[in-house]
Amino acid sequence: MENLRVDFYESGIGDTIVITFPGGGLGFVDAHPSPTNSRASILQIAEGKHVHFVCLSHPHADHGVDLIPLLNGHGAIDEFWHTSSEAVPFIYRLGETPAFPNFPSELRVHARKMVDDWANFLHDVYGAVATRKLPQYQIRAGDEKRVIDGVEIHFLSPEREIQQRFQNYWMKKADDPTSVPPDRNLLSSVIALQWGQSVVLLGADAIRENWNDIAERYIKLKLPKAVVLKIPHHGAANSINLDRNKGHTYLDLCRHQEPKCKAVLFAGDSKHPNEKVYERVSSRTETFCLTNGRRGALGAANPLGLKLPGARAVQKSYVCQSQVSFELDSEGGVVVLAGHSCSDCI
Repeated sequence: MENLRVDFYESGIGDTIVITFPGGGLGFVDAHPSPTNSRASILQIAEGKHVHFVCLSHPHADHGVDLIPLLNGHGAIDEFWHTSSEAVPFIYRLGETPAFPNFPSELRVHARKMVDDWANFLHDVYGAVATRKLPQYQIRAGDEKRVIDGVEIHFLSPEREIQQRFQNYWMKKADDPTSVPPDRNLLSSVIALQWGQSVVLLGADAIRENWNDIAERYIKLKLPKAVVLKIPHHGAANSINLDRNKGHTYLDLCRHQEPKCKAVLFAGDSKHPNEKVYERVSSRTETFCLTNGRRGALGAANPLGLKLPGARAVQKSYVCQSQVSFELDSEGGVVVLAGHSCSDCI
């Protein structure tokens, strides 16, 4: 293989993204099982392949549940990438020490509450990483780029100031278990993969507050406009400023002339994507929906056609297709290997 390939797999409420580098090795950015079993298992996808990295974009289970069997069961993984506070692996190690369950200290109580607060799946993720002694890399905006098979990987988010907010939260939580954390979507790793003149922008669940800094860093790096975009936060309203006069958005970083940037949507339920966000994204990009809640929301979710506020029932999003795959050359060209644009999803 001489080009860069990116596969997006339908994943129910979550995301699964697999990058195949020109040399044939893989990178995984998030993984969540499909309730419809629409793809091979994560271990089958990785079978026989060298895995350069496994990345948990932020500490939410819908982005990481299916990383656990990969971290536990695949033989060749170079690194685990994450954005979380170092408090998480600390708590994992504390919980695994033999004396911990009977340790007579308030630290034990607070640590348990902290673990529960960050979701139990993190125990398994960091447990696998710790057991295998995998090298860890905590992603920070502005870190030196990585290069794999000629593909440059630029780290655009989260900012150090955001990570510091979470560090401060953990310090406060040790004294006050009722402390409320910042929005964990702020911790999302936004990564740009540059293959010559082609850029893939993986937006994770980054929200509005992230994007001004991301855009300024993107522009400073003089990266070409993205030809493939993973739409941030399932197309939620809090992921974008719809007022064009209020700062940069992820759409400012995408190619708008023909052929437009190909944008991929993972939508977890009938509330996603936000209708106005979907209109804006689909007008500025060629949109490919793995799932799309707009169709279900406008159809079976409200079979009586009620107009009352809140009458729409929450249901699973409509599955448009099981896989969307692109191959990118180094000149900015994109070939669709699997999937089709989803203008007919609503």
